Amino acid sequence: MPGQMSPNEVTDFDSLVRLAQSMAQSPHVPREVTLDPFFKNLDYDGHRQIQFRQDRSLFKDGRGSFIVEFFHPGWMFQKEIRCFVTDDGTTTPVAFDSSMFKYGDSKPPESVPLPTGFSGFRIATPLSPTSTRQEFMVFMGASYFRASPKALNYGISGRGIAVNTIGSQPEEFPDFRTFWMESPQPGETEFQVLALLDGPSITGAYQFTVKPGQTPSSSVVSATLFLRKPVEMLGIAPFSSMFWFGENSHPRPYDFRPEVHDSDGLEIEMEGAPTLWRPLDITPGQTRLSFFQVNQLKGFGMAERDREFRNFEDLEAKYHRRPGTWVTPIAGFGEGSVALIELSTGEETWDNIVSFWQPKHLPSTPDEPLHVEYRIDWLEDRPAGDLARVTATRRGFATETVDHLYVIDYAPIELTPPAPDGWVPEVELKVTGGEVTILDQRAMLNPETGGWRAFFRLDVPDETQLLEMSLDVLRDEKPVAERWLYQWRR
Repeated sequence: MPGQMSPNEVTDFDSLVRLAQSMAQSPHVPREVTLDPFFKNLDYDGHRQIQFRQDRSLFKDGRGSFIVEFFHPGWMFQKEIRCFVTDDGTTTPVAFDSSMFKYGDSKPPESVPLPTGFSGFRIATPLSPTSTRQEFMVFMGASYFRASPKALNYGISGRGIAVNTIGSQPEEFPDFRTFWMESPQPGETEFQVLALLDGPSITGAYQFTVKPGQTPSSSVVSATLFLRKPVEMLGIAPFSSMFWFGENSHPRPYDFRPEVHDSDGLEIEMEGAPTLWRPLDITPGQTRLSFFQVNQLKGFGMAERDREFRNFEDLEAKYHRRPGTWVTPIAGFGEGSVALIELSTGEETWDNIVSFWQPKHLPSTPDEPLHVEYRIDWLEDRPAGDLARVTATRRGFATETVDHLYVIDYAPIELTPPAPDGWVPEVELKVTGGEVTILDQRAMLNPETGGWRAFFRLDVPDETQLLEMSLDVLRDEKPVAERWLYQWRR
């Protein structure tokens, strides 16, 4: 468009914001996929044959402790990105060069035109003074990115934005189409990445300040967004995960593994209320949609709390070593809600769980920026707070009845003042959404773990299709454990 900034003019976040704002004034122009069919038709194994040559890594000259390695377009990653390096106010393009890659058995014939850009990149760094460089973050596909502390594997995926994930309008997947990487300096422990977001309904300027670690690895995200046109649903700090089945799933697939999931629950913290814990679950053939209203959000995240290998028994996928995420708001998080979408799935290949924060108020014109800033921690587990944490949710039919029995285990926690011998907490269960009779609710000490175990039974009439449950464990009417939430569907 005449008068629009060039990517070569972007030197910092402010100039990227100006570029994103100027683009929002014009209709979206879809990126044309020009990749040759040879690369489009590669399968998973064929695409894996194409490997980046480590001796061609960006920033390998040793000025800093970070390097960048690129991915070749092909298979399901057909859109090409442009990359630039910024250094002391200058911007230099990173040109695609086939000599950067080893093609293996996927070497194209000489007649095949090569790509003009990359499909993504990964960032690597030494995680200790004596270690070799370790990959810790990847940007690849639409606005997706993943990070992994050294102690864990990849798992849950972050996204720049979620647009119309559920609703009457088709879901959109805006792209990070251009990246700018700040040349790392000696001794720096953080790496800076700028990204331009572009989609049918939205543009955005993103700045990622990423820091690797054993656990956690962290990313501070600053984003200024511009809506080209109104949207039904806008998800800030979205994450995609996978849940096929867990200890609470019925019926279970005929599989040798006891559980298969990247995450097993959603955790939410807000001012003036107990921490919320919502175990994940799916109902075959149905979509579960939940919104948790929060006006003073302290943070939210998807967690993989189950870390016992015996509960997964998967030597290849290593689901017990998948990271959780925690989002801490810094700026721009006012009234809104945390959304959880659980889609039915019959396998473990695709992400079927989505969570994000949804602002109550959205800009109405492209001239109104929406600015947010937040920190993402990719971690094994969050430090325990003052409330006992839920460690397991199990359910089934009570013996010789069709009553629904729920059993919730909590981690041990020290009470102040200490509880007298034999004391057990009160259990307060609330159930809404349909007709139901609560038959029993109580707690007892679990001598195997040192924590509490809460029980309750429900008589659910045949006409009831949906129940929303909330369970509090109390001492003198005050919570001593997280608030457990659950959605039951017939």
